[in-house]
Amino acid sequence: MKIIPLGIVLFLILSCGCTKKKVTTPILPVTYLMKDYFPLNEDDQWTWEVTGDTIIESYSDGDISWGEPFLDLTKNGIYDFGEPYQDLNLNGKYDGPNDPWTPDIPYDDRNSNGAYDPPNGIWDSGEQFIDLDGDGVCGIATTLNLKASILSHKIDDKSLRLGSFQFTSYYDSSTGGMWADGDYYSNDSLGLRWHGHSDISDRNDMLSSLQPISIANEIVQPGDTIVNIDTSFDSGNPTGIYTWISTFEMIEDATVPAGSFEACLKFKSIASGWTGNMQRYNGTSYQWYAKGVGMVKSEGPRESEHWLLKSAKINGVNYP
Repeated sequence: MKIIPLGIVLFLILSCGCTKKKVTTPILPVTYLMKDYFPLNEDDQWTWEVTGDTIIESYSDGDISWGEPFLDLTKNGIYDFGEPYQDLNLNGKYDGPNDPWTPDIPYDDRNSNGAYDPPNGIWDSGEQFIDLDGDGVCGIATTLNLKASILSHKIDDKSLRLGSFQFTSYYDSSTGGMWADGDYYSNDSLGLRWHGHSDISDRNDMLSSLQPISIANEIVQPGDTIVNIDTSFDSGNPTGIYTWISTFEMIEDATVPAGSFEACLKFKSIASGWTGNMQRYNGTSYQWYAKGVGMVKSEGPRESEHWLLKSAKINGVNYP
């Protein structure tokens, strides 16, 4: 019997045995938690440098006539024919707040110059206005100050934590109401959603009557896209179709006056069909979100339009 050396036997076994497949660990996509990039903390503050945008500061045009005093017998707050009144200008008829002002009619001297100034369509020194950029002159704001507050809100019987990002809060003497112009967001298990928008130019918040705009899911990765389509109805007839497409494009650094922020989430937004104060968002724009800070930069949709974070105080941390 011929004996085969042990070394040859081992070589044949290793060479002719079944080939095993190489086991590799799958590479999981890098994901990000959107809550880390859009914080909702009470009293957080941002100051933005704005160019290319036409955010016009609101003002009270002219003095307000109070009209002649009258005895409000019906308790409805307005003059009704037959109610006793003081005929201050002796013209034989009642002159109300909406009638042309004449001497002897009381008025609110808004600029304190001792004379009645009728509305003239332009801001005059001394007239009250909302000074968004703090420069003491009514015009187009070049910087904006935003402040966050957390609201408890219910939608469809579900409690929702809303972040209200306000431009300003003020008392409107013409309506007797308090206004808080800004935007309303939630950032929870349903992702980052935009619920409402009102501003000084138009307080008609059409967005709040539609489905919220979904900007990002709770967990995101580059390439994610959300398509928002909504239709408004009037007596059953469609009156408008509004779209908002949000895409998480890439990770990119951003340098703004508030500092340099690494590994920001860069989003691309394409909007169409919006009207009213939402109309200015139609087109393509880009947003950069920094971890722990929020949106630090925005460009578009108009050419040369951008918002750059100038300073901020987020969760007790100051930038720069």
